[in-house]
Amino acid sequence: MTTHERPWYRWYVLFILTLIYSFSYVDRQIVTILAPYLKRDMGVSDAQLGLLYGTSFALFYCVFGIPLARLADGWSRVRTLALGLSFWSLMTAISGLSRSFVQLGTARIGVGIGEASATPAAVSLLGDYFERARRGTVLSLYSVGVYVGAGASLAIGGSIVSAWERTFSGGNAPFGLTGWQASFIGVGVPGMLFALIVILTIREPMRGRLDTVLGKKDPHPFGSALRDLGAMVPPWSWLRLQALGAPRREYVRNFTYLLLAVALVVAATWSTNHVLSAGHKAVIATVGGFAITSNLVQWIAIAVAFYVCSNWYQATRLGDAYAHRLITGSRTFASLTVAGAFLAFAMNAVNAFVFVYASRKLGLTAQAGLHLGIIAIIAGGAGISLSGYLCDWARRKHAFGRLYFVCVTATAFSAASVVQYLTSNVTVFYCAYAVATFFVPMWFGPLQATTQDLVIPRLRGTAFAAFSLGPNIFGLGLGPYFVGLLSDASGDLRLAILCAIGVLPISIGALLFATRSLLQGEANAHAELERFNAESRDEAYVEVGGPQLTH
Repeated sequence: MTTHERPWYRWYVLFILTLIYSFSYVDRQIVTILAPYLKRDMGVSDAQLGLLYGTSFALFYCVFGIPLARLADGWSRVRTLALGLSFWSLMTAISGLSRSFVQLGTARIGVGIGEASATPAAVSLLGDYFERARRGTVLSLYSVGVYVGAGASLAIGGSIVSAWERTFSGGNAPFGLTGWQASFIGVGVPGMLFALIVILTIREPMRGRLDTVLGKKDPHPFGSALRDLGAMVPPWSWLRLQALGAPRREYVRNFTYLLLAVALVVAATWSTNHVLSAGHKAVIATVGGFAITSNLVQWIAIAVAFYVCSNWYQATRLGDAYAHRLITGSRTFASLTVAGAFLAFAMNAVNAFVFVYASRKLGLTAQAGLHLGIIAIIAGGAGISLSGYLCDWARRKHAFGRLYFVCVTATAFSAASVVQYLTSNVTVFYCAYAVATFFVPMWFGPLQATTQDLVIPRLRGTAFAAFSLGPNIFGLGLGPYFVGLLSDASGDLRLAILCAIGVLPISIGALLFATRSLLQGEANAHAELERFNAESRDEAYVEVGGPQLTH
């Protein structure tokens, strides 16, 4: 028996993939602890912090998430992971060389592009290492990386800044780097080294081996990924419609998407600029006498995300019958995506400003980053680990058990967060943060496991990327920005955070709506799997990408 066939090996793979997820969240969340220093050195507003934390990252994460998921579904998932990890770690390190808001925002875009490759490939890999009955538990254990990474970013980032500024208080820092710049470099470089471990120790399993499905090789995986990317961006999206033989009404529909995107930019930018004072409009640059504000950039980014994702949905509906029936045309999948979007909105809105709030309202120093980080690692890691077992247990007890479980835990998170942001007592703040952090990540594993049950193995990576559009565009792209904008407009960060928490009823409503069609959705996935097997039965199985596992 070779090493990669031994029973313990799949748990090793889960451990490595969880570490990669942790690296991604360290690099993603590091802006949180560095926010006060960015405000001090660059003079950024709260809304700009939301732009850095959320929108600049989320836009390109979701745009490149679809084609990179397609690449993972058709090429080597291990190589896709390693390349993505190397790229986003490099861009995090480059963030430490930034001297302006624009340079830092550009580097954050690179981080988003790189990280878009990670989880679709990881989720697809785990689906071929662990059987269906364990997927809720496994995906929840994988999601421990969220809070290990988020906690580590608070603890490590704050420690590096404190140590750097203490050591070089006389102004003789190497290359003139500040503490926050050193933090970006310090968390970015290890990821590039870890990519070597991924390549050398992780083996590519046969796709669909635990689902008795016949796999088919994509002879042109990069071409398929580029085609998916082109289907999102004009003029290639229009050429794609032509190649699919789309009728005239589809071109009209596409033009309508474009008009709606332009209307969103105009209306949203005008309304947000209207409620802000001149000091909070944050002019980034001036071109031909026209001021480009952070609000304009924010809404252009959201409108572009809306338009390109609409293009992808349209191309998928016309060109991929399986993906349309199981993902873009599924009412259940859409309901779960909406629920995830609003849960992510509240989670990201709260997490993005927790240290800013603690330092501004409670007078806590950089040492609080270490405390918050330790709490996040312990409470968040414990919560998300336990959620896997509990949601799988709930699923065995009731067909809708996973969704009911998310309703309960999301309510508990919201209640604890309200306490956290209403108290003026530091001890109560920390305790409420621990309770909220314990419950907040419990939605991810159950919803991901449910969406994976709604698709065939060939579409696992694509299903993850499609589901992530809601949490990333709406949750990450708007949550932090909403809090920053409302804080700038009202002067009350606490009020802004509490308003963001108030979206809970929408998430619960979407989850309850999903229960009405969940069983039919799972039955459809089983029927499509049988159809896919029947269509593939006469084709030889050919797997790609590295040493193979045997049945």
